[in-house]
Amino acid sequence: MADKGTSRGAFRDRHGRGIRRPVLSNLYRHGETRLASFNQIVASTCEFLQATWPDELADLKWQVMDSPAIRDESKTVRRWATKRAEMTICLFRVPIERLGHAKRADPLHERMHIEEYVFAAVAHLIDKEPWELVPERYRPE
Repeated sequence: MADKGTSRGAFRDRHGRGIRRPVLSNLYRHGETRLASFNQIVASTCEFLQATWPDELADLKWQVMDSPAIRDESKTVRRWATKRAEMTICLFRVPIERLGHAKRADPLHERMHIEEYVFAAVAHLIDKEPWELVPERYRPE
């Protein structure tokens, strides 16, 4: 016969390892989706770059798509695309989040990883190197 003195919480402490962690990590706050978080990071990074380069990026537009179209002859999966005539960059969320990186354990590293691709796309759009977009950061001492 089952012990009636135990609570439901005891069943969640499996094999002495403690209570399970939530399904979603702390990276995504309550009510926030991956797409919303990704969009916010892309938008704030683009706004920072527009403020840093107001003449070159005054007309900058950005969009986020889940993934690029894959062609049979493709050997890699694109992370971003640019349209110079329209001053637009497009970031592909799924490849950026899931491919080509080591596991990032915290929100700061996740943000830096996404920003890396925003900088690369914007730099390509205006024919600069990504590290040239924040010149005072890499100035020799």
